[in-house]
Amino acid sequence: MHISQINAFLAVSELQSFSLAAERLHITQPAVSKRIRQLEDNMNTVLFDRIGKKSILTPSGQALLPHAERILLELKTYRAGLAREHDKPSGRLSLATSHHIGLHRLPQVLRDFKIKYPKVDLDLHFMDSEDACVAIANNELELAIVTLPESPDDRLRLEPIWIDVLQIVLALDHPLAGEALIDSEQLLDYPAILPSSGTFTRRIINRYFATNKESMKIILETNYLETIKVMVSANLGWSMLPISMLDHTLVGKPLSGFDIRRSLGIVTRQKRTLSLSSKAMISMLVAAKA
Repeated sequence: MHISQINAFLAVSELQSFSLAAERLHITQPAVSKRIRQLEDNMNTVLFDRIGKKSILTPSGQALLPHAERILLELKTYRAGLAREHDKPSGRLSLATSHHIGLHRLPQVLRDFKIKYPKVDLDLHFMDSEDACVAIANNELELAIVTLPESPDDRLRLEPIWIDVLQIVLALDHPLAGEALIDSEQLLDYPAILPSSGTFTRRIINRYFATNKESMKIILETNYLETIKVMVSANLGWSMLPISMLDHTLVGKPLSGFDIRRSLGIVTRQKRTLSLSSKAMISMLVAAKA
């Protein structure tokens, strides 16, 4: 059963004429007859009796009439809902983000978004960047704001928003805190507190310790950068963190000869049609980048 067949059926039932129905629908009379015949074949029944110049509903046609009217009404309601959606974002927006971005980058953006789009219900999921990317690739989530992978899945679309400069971080009383520059070999003599293996940030760190990473004295691995910061400030070990996290409890030192960075931004699924709410959030994030 097609909508064009239902429209033809309703027009003929109201006007009791195939030719008048054709004029209303702006098609030919044979086209109307074909649609009704296809509908009758589909329903395995006769819907109209041709009596003189009039086409009158049969009992089967009368039984179908309220269902056909309801289908058309539901379609109009759906189209009206789409029109409202295209007018202004509303409904639920589920998005994933890492704890670091959620704490340090997103609060003001989310606040501004809620003020501008009060009819959108934010459903925020905190998860590791790696897990968020997998969820996007598998169509389990529509939008993620995370650390971007350097070698992304082909199914993902990435849009950088922020750049994090990474430095070696030390407690104020760490033996290397007074050094102007630090090289990777110096750090091998001291305990390290690093992001967990397999995380995008850890892969960046490993690249700069590629020749001697097996010699690092790693005493703690965690996905939570805030935890690393606290442990480093207690002088339990050194780490590498975004310079945006530096405060009076830490000293940041560049790794000799390197400018180390990571990208933070938006992850969506290739070829997926985004909701109006997602598009609005992306526009606000891009504006925040400017």
